[in-house]
Amino acid sequence: MRQVLRESVGLEVPDHLGLAYDGWAPTEVGDGKVSDVELRTWLNRVAKLGVSPDYARSFERWKASFSNAGDRLAELTLASRLLIGHGNASATDVGLTVHHTWGVPIIPASALKGLLAHYVDATYGPAESDKEPWEQEDDERVRADYQGVTWNRRRIQRGPGAVYRAIFGAPDARDDATMREQGFEAGATAGLVTFHDALYVPGSLPNNRPFAADVLTVHQKSYYDSSGLSLPNDYDSPNPVAFLTVRPKCRLLLALSGPSDWTELTAQLLADALKHWGVGGKTAAGYGVGTVGSWGAPEPRRSRVEQAIIALEKHGKDALSGDIERWLRGEAVTGPMRDVLAAAPDATTQEHLYIVQQLASKFSLVETWEKRLVNKKADEKKKARAQGLINAWNWLFDKGSQQ
Repeated sequence: MRQVLRESVGLEVPDHLGLAYDGWAPTEVGDGKVSDVELRTWLNRVAKLGVSPDYARSFERWKASFSNAGDRLAELTLASRLLIGHGNASATDVGLTVHHTWGVPIIPASALKGLLAHYVDATYGPAESDKEPWEQEDDERVRADYQGVTWNRRRIQRGPGAVYRAIFGAPDARDDATMREQGFEAGATAGLVTFHDALYVPGSLPNNRPFAADVLTVHQKSYYDSSGLSLPNDYDSPNPVAFLTVRPKCRLLLALSGPSDWTELTAQLLADALKHWGVGGKTAAGYGVGTVGSWGAPEPRRSRVEQAIIALEKHGKDALSGDIERWLRGEAVTGPMRDVLAAAPDATTQEHLYIVQQLASKFSLVETWEKRLVNKKADEKKKARAQGLINAWNWLFDKGSQQ
C-alpha cells in the first residue's frame, strides 16, 4: 500500500516530516518489516527536511497569545538529543512525536507536566512517604507539601501535599475525610498551572533542519526479549535499531499559564527538572537534557489604538510632526500618518484625534509652536504659521472636548 501511494502521488519524500516518517517509510513486501539498510538510508534523507518557511508566522502568533500577567515563557536549549514518543506505533518501529500541522519538534504539555510531577515528588517530598502529613516533623513537615499521591495497590489512598496539589491538581482519595479532620485540603481539584506544548523556535538550527538520524545497538537481544529469563551470552548477533531524534542545540519555547506566584515557582522547578533529569525517552542514556534560559513575562495586551501609536512612533518626531502640521493647515498628508489623517480635521474620527493628541503630547508640539512665537530670530511668517497651528489646535480639541 505504501509503495502504491508513493508511486501514485509521485513523491519520494513529503515536506511534512511526520507524514514522511510514519506514512512514507519503506517497507518490505510480505511481513511489512523495514529493511535495516533501506531504513538507515531513508532516515538520513528524512533528516534533511527543513522547517516550512510559513511556520515562523504561526509560531509568532502562538507566542503572542501569551499576554496574561501570570504567563511565563522561556527557551529550552537541548544539550543532548531529544526523543519524544518513541513508544508510539510507527512503520519504523520507533515512534517520534512532532507537531501535527507543521511537523516540527514538540514536547507535549503532558510530558512536561508528568516529568515535573515526578521530579517534585521524588526530589522535594519527605523521606518517609508512608507517614501521614501531621506525623512528619521539622523539615519533613514542609517537605510533605511537595509529596504526590499515595497509592495502596491500585487505589489512591491519600491525596497530595499543598504545593503539589496547587500546581498539578488532585484526585479524590480514601483518606480525604481524615485529611479534612486534620485541617488539610482534600478532594478532587484542578491544578492552578497550565502547561503548554513546547514548540520549536524557528531559526534555532542551521538551515532549519532540527532532526538527525540515530542508532541504538542491542547486544543481548534474547536476554531482553525474555525479560531476563535467558542469560546474556556471547553468541547473540548485535541488533542495530535506527530511528530519528531532535538534534542537540535545538531550542524549544516553554510556556506556562496561571497565577503569577505559582507559575514562577513552577518555572524554576521545571528548569531544574529538565537540567538534571531530562524529558522524553532514553533519559538514562543522557537524552532529553537541556538548559532553560531566563523566564520572562509577556508584555501587557495593548489596544488597537496603542498599537497604532507604537507603530507610528518608529517613524520619528520630524516625520510625524510634519504630517500633523500639514493636516492642521488643511494640506494633504503624504507621510507615515496619511491613513490616520486622511480626513479634514473637523471630519477626523475620535480614535484618530486621540492618536494625534498622544503623539503631540509625546513630542511637545504645542510647546514648540509657542516657542516660535517668542523667538526673536524667527521671522513674522514663521510666527504667523505657529499662531495658525495653535489656533487650529485649540479650536479642534476644544470643540472635540465639548462633544
